[in-house]
Amino acid sequence: MRILSFDTTNNCVSIALLDGENVVGERLFVSSGTQRQESVTLLLPAVDEMLEQAGWRKSTLDLLVVGIGPGSFTGIRIAVVTARTLAQALNLPLAGVSLLDCYAAKIAEAENDLAEFSIILSGGRGHFYFSAYEKECLAESAENSTVTASMREMVTPQHGTLPDMKIALSCSKNWFVDSSLLESLASTNGIVLKELPELVNIAKFQGVLAHRRVSLRKSAGTDSLDSSSLSEENVPGVLNGIAKESLLNEYPYRIVEPLYLRGASVTLKGSDGKATAVN
Repeated sequence: MRILSFDTTNNCVSIALLDGENVVGERLFVSSGTQRQESVTLLLPAVDEMLEQAGWRKSTLDLLVVGIGPGSFTGIRIAVVTARTLAQALNLPLAGVSLLDCYAAKIAEAENDLAEFSIILSGGRGHFYFSAYEKECLAESAENSTVTASMREMVTPQHGTLPDMKIALSCSKNWFVDSSLLESLASTNGIVLKELPELVNIAKFQGVLAHRRVSLRKSAGTDSLDSSSLSEENVPGVLNGIAKESLLNEYPYRIVEPLYLRGASVTLKGSDGKATAVN
């Protein structure tokens, strides 16, 4: 299965091409806030260049994957709008993957002894993005027999202040947090704090996660979307028309929505001429 995955929700624009869970190419553009728009303009040209280097055509892609947040309001909007436009133009299925789910999958693989845990990201100015998960069962990838933990949300993704978060995450005793938050949350009684694992290229990881989700879902009349009998003749890894149509039905671009969790931050000027950031 040929996958194009990208994410622009934070200060990095990340892109990955995957054949199943094998990375064919990846790019990462790091920018400051003032350079964000410039970096995002590199997205589509970089995709075209990567496809050419891989010897792929857009018509041979099987799945688009996009990061839906949480993160920068503008970055999330750009990512989702671009992905939906591409999916519609190319008639491709689109899967949205949250950053919180990426971290959850990474932690579940690394922390075999943890039955439950929470993920906490900085939302800026004393606010947080957070969610809690528990391991439900083990699932086997249809393509390479990789065994991964199936995660169930104990607390749906939310945004709030510290008191809000403590109430919502009262069911969890293991918190994985941004390194910048370790000191400020150190006094939280009864909680085991750990630093979040690093996701260098979010697009690569979310592509792998989306592939596992797709591969493990049953399709009408087939056992797996990655069955070799579903490949186009002479094009290894490319799904045939029946499998693509099934994916389009299960992952239509219209249902992929941004995971903002909070409103856009805007800057207002008061009567004294001073700028104030509000949410």
